Amino acid sequence: MRLGFFLMTAFSLTAIKKLLEKEQTFARIDFLTGVANSRAFYDFATIEIDRSVRFSRPFTIAYIDIDNFKQVNDTLGHSQGDNLLQSVAKTIKDNTRSIDIVSRLGGDEFAILFPETNEEKAKTALNKVQTELLSIVKNNNWPVTFSIGAVTCYKSCNLDELVKEADNLMYAVKKSGKNRIEYKIYEIAMNNA
Repeated sequence: MRLGFFLMTAFSLTAIKKLLEKEQTFARIDFLTGVANSRAFYDFATIEIDRSVRFSRPFTIAYIDIDNFKQVNDTLGHSQGDNLLQSVAKTIKDNTRSIDIVSRLGGDEFAILFPETNEEKAKTALNKVQTELLSIVKNNNWPVTFSIGAVTCYKSCNLDELVKEADNLMYAVKKSGKNRIEYKIYEIAMNNA
């Protein structure tokens, strides 16, 4: 009798542990797109800033907004809006490195954290991402484009300030006609990295 109880308790604890691990994973993943959520983005970015400072390596944060996303939901329906968000996430993920962190910060806004990436490499990567994104929206007849702000940091940077700066750059793009990328170097390196 005791052995049966012990086995049942051990099985229950194992099942509970697996459920807890699954919930912890889902707490860091955006349920619709399958990419990292805002919480995971900030956790990874904090680690990357620390690593970047320790090894004197640059990194870049890009903030992406889908221009006219509301129009898709209003005219084509929310299921098409969901399809668009999923396609955007997949396209960004498929066109970045495995070490880059792609996340949905909310609504129709995405962020990419590019570790060990200076502004020139970020420009190359983001041009590729934007080209692929414009291709998928054209192929699906979605009436949207993409406004992107990107900030490169070479030294110790404040994460909230970097995200705010990338967001401000993205909004500057939106105000000046949309569908382009604006770059900024947050701090210039003392030594070339």
